[in-house]
Amino acid sequence: MPHLKLQLMATGRTLELHDAVVQLGRDASATIPFTGDDARVVSTRHAELRQTAAGWRLVDLGSRNGTYLNGRRVQGEAPLAVGDEVRLGETGPRLLVVSLGGVAEATLAEHPVFEDITPQVAAPASGPVSRIPEARPYGITLIATATGRRFEAQGTRIRIGRGKECEVRAVEGSEGIVSRVHAELSVGPSGGLSLRDVGSKNGTFLNGDRIGEPMPVRIGDRITLGPGGPILVVEGIGTGPMKAAVRPPVVQGMGQHTVMGLINSALAQAREERRRGGRGSTAFFRAVADEVGKDSRRKFRWLAAVITVVVLLLAGGVYGVYWLLSQQVEQTEVERRTAEDSARADAERLRQALDSARAEAAPAATVDSLRAQLESAQARTNELRDALARAQGALGQQLAAGAAQRQASQRDLDRLRDQLNQAQRSAPSSGTIDSLRRQMAATEAQAASLDARMRAIRGTDFAAIAQQNQAAVGLITVSFGKNLYNGTGFVISADGYMLTNWHVVTDSGYPQPDTTWVTMADQSISRFADVIATSQDRDIALIKIRGYQGPYLTSIDWGGTKSRQGEPAALIGYPAGSGFAHLRSSVVRTSMTAGIISRVTEDVIQFDGMTVGGSSGSPVFNANGEVISIHRAGLPQAPGFALSVPIRHAVSLMPPALREHLGIP
Repeated sequence: MPHLKLQLMATGRTLELHDAVVQLGRDASATIPFTGDDARVVSTRHAELRQTAAGWRLVDLGSRNGTYLNGRRVQGEAPLAVGDEVRLGETGPRLLVVSLGGVAEATLAEHPVFEDITPQVAAPASGPVSRIPEARPYGITLIATATGRRFEAQGTRIRIGRGKECEVRAVEGSEGIVSRVHAELSVGPSGGLSLRDVGSKNGTFLNGDRIGEPMPVRIGDRITLGPGGPILVVEGIGTGPMKAAVRPPVVQGMGQHTVMGLINSALAQAREERRRGGRGSTAFFRAVADEVGKDSRRKFRWLAAVITVVVLLLAGGVYGVYWLLSQQVEQTEVERRTAEDSARADAERLRQALDSARAEAAPAATVDSLRAQLESAQARTNELRDALARAQGALGQQLAAGAAQRQASQRDLDRLRDQLNQAQRSAPSSGTIDSLRRQMAATEAQAASLDARMRAIRGTDFAAIAQQNQAAVGLITVSFGKNLYNGTGFVISADGYMLTNWHVVTDSGYPQPDTTWVTMADQSISRFADVIATSQDRDIALIKIRGYQGPYLTSIDWGGTKSRQGEPAALIGYPAGSGFAHLRSSVVRTSMTAGIISRVTEDVIQFDGMTVGGSSGSPVFNANGEVISIHRAGLPQAPGFALSVPIRHAVSLMPPALREHLGIP
């Protein structure tokens, strides 16, 4: 029979399940549903725990925020073991695996979350000692963008400010801005690290937004202490080891320690005999006599009789007190059990009443839910039908207008050809013939342009290009002193090599940025990057993301033969930088701009489409979804025309090993 026991770490509640498949998510029909604040990062169908022939396994169901096992994101599925921690999303609910199948709960005896904290009455000096677990601290590394100074601190509460009591003293450039204790990083109820303002005069900002309540922090976040104050970039976050307070063992020997230890041990044996139905006094005196006899033979045999008499008298008085107290304890225990039985009966009665009410209300609630879903589906269907009709009408109008212009151009071309033939037969002047030929060439170019635009409308699937490639496009953020700049880049290899513009990662007076980090599309976590090579003449830069494992572009025109004037094209990037990419979410989103290749030369590919600042470094795709160039800049004197660098000029910046890996000769 399947067996699985889990503990909700936020509340300590234990769940014992006997299903072969345990579903986790926001769906009310899930085996373990999550609601309220716990469900903010949980998908409707987030993950499953499945029992297989090889044991229990954790399976991610394509959740938006991912499923983590012991801090590592699960790709597909992973095996489960007793003591594993399952987390839904980076900051979501956490569950501890207490037992699996026939694994006993005692398997967790050495797990740090379940350390024994029962007081030891008289443990021998050579035996194990009990440990008292404390809250697991966080370790964090911050970098001051103005000076490059690195701050490292650890604990469950990390204070930031000018005061000496602060673990992070951000004093550079803080005159009149930073308070004595300005902000605080603390471990919240869910176990995550959060930033909150500690009543500062000028406020605390996270990624440019002033915070009024605790906000979770992640790697790459910018903490600003007051307007114009110090900026601290979160470089690393981790949990520190759990500390344990060790109780000193009870040392047996002569004097007070021996007498108290002897009495405690004898009392314990007396309680055990009373529990079994015997007389506690017999066990008490027998234990005292045995211990005194052993101690006397080992140390001072000639004092045995005297010590025995004294200890027996003392033990008799103590046992009298013990007997009186035990009677009171037994009476209290009886009253407690009676109250528990009454409370348990009331709880069971209320539970049955609740189940009955739910059973009676279930059909009506189900009908109402289905009716609401049906109405919502019908509304969405009507909206999609209207949108499709509008799109088809607009497309038909564009095609009809294009066809009319094409027919008019063809008629003009036929007329000019007839005039040219007549002029040649009548032998007019060479000027007249040249004029007719120029008009005919212009008309032919206009017809070709119309053909290209109509092919773009009919045949290019820009949505497919975006879906297949946008995950490999990242938002680049660089810091120069106190200034931060954004740009776009795209990954070209599995180990994180990325192409962008030279002007994105450089600045006047700064050959290298202080810090560079990259946030990939549809992600909220940033990764640090290093500048590998640059070309100022071509305005190209090659950077490498640290520890990257993710998607990358494979259809790239390294030979420079896939660009044709008049063909449709599109670029994917982050226009207007992080402000527009983030909006109100910590996840960044790309934007796509479509247009036409209006000019192709050895050094530049001109793209006829709208671009703004922040798009620098974006990949430009042709109609087949192949990268043909790196977007560089727009033309201020001609809005709508953008210039890009052919992708083949980036080959010279690559290390030989990278070129060999990409198959570039």
